[in-house]
Amino acid sequence: MCADVVRQLDKALTNGNSKNQLSLIIELMEALPLDGTVYEMPQQVELIPHDEIYIGFFETTIIDRMQGLGIITLLGGHDDERQAVKLNERDDFLASWSAGVNEARNGSDLHYADYNNKYAFTAGYEHWHNRNKKALKGRLTHYSTSREYLCHGFIDEDTGEIWHQ
Repeated sequence: MCADVVRQLDKALTNGNSKNQLSLIIELMEALPLDGTVYEMPQQVELIPHDEIYIGFFETTIIDRMQGLGIITLLGGHDDERQAVKLNERDDFLASWSAGVNEARNGSDLHYADYNNKYAFTAGYEHWHNRNKKALKGRLTHYSTSREYLCHGFIDEDTGEIWHQ
């Protein structure tokens, strides 16, 4: 199983665009739902929860690459050049992302955990560690409802609860 994780990550993340791919996934995980809530700040990426569609401005080469890996599906573009994408097997992706975040938060080893989507698990795990490095340098903005800044699987500073899309 560890060898599979390494192969998938090598294929997905070591092609010179790993930061761009992780950034796109983070944008999707930080998307706030268009559920009638009025946000003070415009959202970079919007989530239409009932259709499980994310809308935003995405780099085409990254979208193409991630489509080729089977992670997302490009549904189309809008007149304003925003694109609509869907995470393939979204429930598994979200659960695996959260598991990666949780295992990192608990100090577990990357190769020890049980998860369905290796890419999502590893991306969540890596995002938690990247944020932890910023915290150690004093440059971390905590996820919180009051800041309209949340991420799936991370603790909302205002409520103390794990936020889910």
